[in-house]
Amino acid sequence: MMVLAARPPARADHSQRDAVQPMEHTARADTVLAALFSRLDEDRNEPASVKSLAQEFGEQAVHCVAHTLERRHDALVQSSASMLRTLVQLWAASGLAPDEIWIELHKREQLGSLLMQLNQAQSQAPRRLLKPWRVDSTKLP
Repeated sequence: MMVLAARPPARADHSQRDAVQPMEHTARADTVLAALFSRLDEDRNEPASVKSLAQEFGEQAVHCVAHTLERRHDALVQSSASMLRTLVQLWAASGLAPDEIWIELHKREQLGSLLMQLNQAQSQAPRRLLKPWRVDSTKLP
C-alpha cells in the first residue's frame, strides 16, 4: 500500500516550458503525433491487442494520478509522455485517426463557446421593471 504524504511542491525551473508559445505547442504536438503514427505503421508486424494496450494505458494513468498527488513533477512528465504514447497506440489499434479526436475536441470547444455566448447574451438582456404592487380597490372578496 502506498502512503501519500502532503508536501509542498518542489521548485522547478519552468523557464524553458514557459518560453514556448501555444501555437508552437500545437505544431509540436502535430509533428510528434505524425512521427508516432509513422512509427506505428512500421511496427504493424507486431500488433498489440487492444485489451493489453487499454490495460497499459490504465496503469499509466494511475501512475500519473499518483505522481500528481505526490507532487513529483519530473515523474509526472515521464508518466504523462508514456501514457500519451500508449493512447496513440490504442487509437491506432482501434482504427482511429488523430484527426477524428481533434475534430471532436474542436466541436466541443465551439459548442462551449456558443453556450457561453448565449448565456452572456441572456444575462445582459434588459429586464422589464416591475411596478410595485398597488391596491386598485378597497373591496374585499
